[in-house]
Amino acid sequence: MKKRLVTTTSVAFITLALGYLLAVSLLIGFLTSKYLSGNSTGERGKIGSIRIPFKRWRIHLHHWVYSLALVAIFAITGFHLLTPVMTYGFLFGVTIQGVYCYEDWHRIVVDKHPVALEQTEEVNQEQAE
Repeated sequence: MKKRLVTTTSVAFITLALGYLLAVSLLIGFLTSKYLSGNSTGERGKIGSIRIPFKRWRIHLHHWVYSLALVAIFAITGFHLLTPVMTYGFLFGVTIQGVYCYEDWHRIVVDKHPVALEQTEEVNQEQAE
């Protein structure tokens, strides 16, 4: 509850200070991301997640990760759609939605087989005893 209040209040003050175009583009980015993403953690959205297998791990590129990557690329290259404020506002709206609406937003590298790993650890503990 406190996290949501602080986030919402901060975004409201920043957008009011920087202008209505930023506020509108943030809202459009947030709502577009909300519509295309899954309703809850682990649920598949209208557009699937990018998951890259790597040895025994799976790298999950959340939409907020590639949104921030696009912000960095656009900032470095000077590229933007319509206006810079609208481009960055939209992408930050996507980022805010990805962090704000999911409990697993911080989990990027995860084990491919967590159940098998737990069972292996239990067997190892039993053998050690």
